[in-house]
Amino acid sequence: MDPKSKLLLSMVISTLLVVLSEGLILLVIASILKVPVLFMIPALLVFWLIQYLISPYLVGRNSLEVSPGGQYGWLYNLVAEIALRSGVKPPRVFLVDSPYPNAFAFGNSLTGRRVGITVPLLEILNREELVAVIAHEIGHIKHKDVEIGMTLGLIPTALGYISTLLLNLGFFTILLAADEVEFLAALLLMALGTVLFIVTFTLQIFVLWFNRLRESYADYHSFSLLGEGSEALLTALAKIEIYMQKVRLDPFTGIIVTAAPVKVEEEDPYLLVKEWLRKKVSVFTDILSTHPHPARRAQMIETLLEGGDRG
Repeated sequence: MDPKSKLLLSMVISTLLVVLSEGLILLVIASILKVPVLFMIPALLVFWLIQYLISPYLVGRNSLEVSPGGQYGWLYNLVAEIALRSGVKPPRVFLVDSPYPNAFAFGNSLTGRRVGITVPLLEILNREELVAVIAHEIGHIKHKDVEIGMTLGLIPTALGYISTLLLNLGFFTILLAADEVEFLAALLLMALGTVLFIVTFTLQIFVLWFNRLRESYADYHSFSLLGEGSEALLTALAKIEIYMQKVRLDPFTGIIVTAAPVKVEEEDPYLLVKEWLRKKVSVFTDILSTHPHPARRAQMIETLLEGGDRG
């Protein structure tokens, strides 16, 4: 099976697993609460709408929109050119004030689809690498990954908030408990929070697998658009990982827009790519990551380049 067919089949399987597992959890919760599942849907829709409306502003904070005629007009034109070649309406482009190199797609049809690019990324990549990275991000927009990911991650996100609320409430209730009844109530709250945390964690395993596949699909878009030019994506990834070894990632903001860096010792990006192409990556290596291990991404692009099929 060719890489594209294998990727598409994996996405279908992962989507079915996510939908079925989330549906099962909803049925169980509805059964415990003794309410029809249909009564829970409006609350989920409201929660989804809130995320849909505010996420572009949360993700895009500390950013400045780039105009065609400004200092970074060349960047706007580059993104627009790649978008048009991809058959996508050019997104809004934002320069992000961040200490680490990154690019990311965000926004929606209401607020406008957007691409954010950090200053360090512009400083460490050459033009070919920047083009390959932008093509990856345009792939996310073309595939509507922001909306799809938000929808499939809705139930785990909601359960995660509830779990955290119950655990915190139980903890403070224990501290303030005046008698055995209040103490037992606190333990019950913490037990429920723990159960929901375990359920959320399990669901996230499937959702993260789906996210990693969508990242690979965006890599495939870069290849299908650029052909041999997509090889620059490999050195771009290597330069990003090497740079990130010297940066402390803010756990409260960085996780929103970037994947956690992997540990690397090689400081030459070209040698690092060669190392990745030889590396055997365990299926468990990136099981808790939103992105595939860079070695896995490098090997897929290399396989595509060797096959030469850009269909």
